[in-house]
Amino acid sequence: MVGLHNATPDMEQPGAVASGLGSREFDAFYRAEYAPLVEFLTPRCRSVEDAQDAAQESLVRVLQYYGGLPRERWSRILYRIAINVAHDRGRLARRDHHSMHVPLHDIELTDSQPNAQQAAEQAQEVALVRTVVMELPVRCREVFILKRLHGMTCPQIASQLRISVRMVEKHLANALVHMARRLGQRGMKAQG
Repeated sequence: MVGLHNATPDMEQPGAVASGLGSREFDAFYRAEYAPLVEFLTPRCRSVEDAQDAAQESLVRVLQYYGGLPRERWSRILYRIAINVAHDRGRLARRDHHSMHVPLHDIELTDSQPNAQQAAEQAQEVALVRTVVMELPVRCREVFILKRLHGMTCPQIASQLRISVRMVEKHLANALVHMARRLGQRGMKAQG
């Protein structure tokens, strides 16, 4: 569990460069608003991790939908979006029943290697992949784990999570883009 004081925003959010905003200006806004936004959202969410996911989603939405607004209005809009995101996540959680979620602590990503050096290298790569997977939003992470670790098909995942096959495909695509961005070519070999 990441504490609020140790939480650092991932500046490689989708759309940060393509928005037409000065990326440094939005990066500064993102860094300044992330921790206070997580603190604001934590009582409104099920966990600190959920609050962190909601904060990132809210910041991305501000970037995508309100790029033309003056900076002094960003904070007010951000907190309105954050409240809506927290409410949406709460409704989804109640609808999806928490008992259907995939527990990540039960998943073991390690594999034995013939020698100590190879084992150490693989352990580092597994730790990196695990960290990057944990950065994914909850639903996206569930879809990725069910597909990659449990070998389920998209229709099977959709049925288990009670979402559409199209939404499963969207979550899987988002997960793969995030993994590729964070791990690069070397990391994609490790997670496959």
